[in-house]
Amino acid sequence: MKLHILSILSAAILLFGCQNNNIKTVEGVQSAGALHNVMSGKLEAAISLSELKDIPNLYALGPVEGLKGEIQIFNSKPYVSQVSPNQLDIDTTFGAKAAMLVYAQVPEWQEISIPKAILTLQQFEGYLPSVARREGIDISKPFPFMIEGNVRKLGWHVVDWDENSGMEHSHKSHQLTGLKGVTMQDRVKIIGFYSTGHTGVYVPHDSNWHMHFVLGNERVAGHLDELLFGEYMTLKLPKTD
Repeated sequence: MKLHILSILSAAILLFGCQNNNIKTVEGVQSAGALHNVMSGKLEAAISLSELKDIPNLYALGPVEGLKGEIQIFNSKPYVSQVSPNQLDIDTTFGAKAAMLVYAQVPEWQEISIPKAILTLQQFEGYLPSVARREGIDISKPFPFMIEGNVRKLGWHVVDWDENSGMEHSHKSHQLTGLKGVTMQDRVKIIGFYSTGHTGVYVPHDSNWHMHFVLGNERVAGHLDELLFGEYMTLKLPKTD
């Protein structure tokens, strides 16, 4: 009887071990495609989201292939926002492809209360690397971060490039296309990636980060352009050992 029980336990442990070996993992911050390629008009897919669908604790952002929408993934749940004639549609499947994507796996976050004195992105730009270094993160390497809470104001856009417009794709023409909006006094989740060494890859030329968001009601998601912090917002950083 004891031998039978031991055999069952051994088989269960072996099966569990095999299942764990099949779990996909991501080491550090990874990317596919590059912003400088996108801005020069190379809008084809660099990666399919389906390649990442089995990765737990996944966070990601980037534009849809053809610049027909924005991708944001929070804890392995996609929010792919695309512009239709009368509304913004949100797809929560892994069916889209990305012209550029930056992504990371974060099993656990540590939370830091953002000081009330931090009101603008300009102030946050100095605060983020300082607090990340304090919390044990090597800021010479790229890292993901999140911001959660009620914002005073958030400006956003969802790109919707018209390949038949006759315009050559550039940073200026990129800004002229798609849907833009402003949300006031609303609860948001923001995913961002910080790096001083990936300008033109997944970080724009005028910043050290790239950020996307989803509203608390999950009806709006897209690229973050402007932010005025509210009180009692929370910064989340990857938990270090």
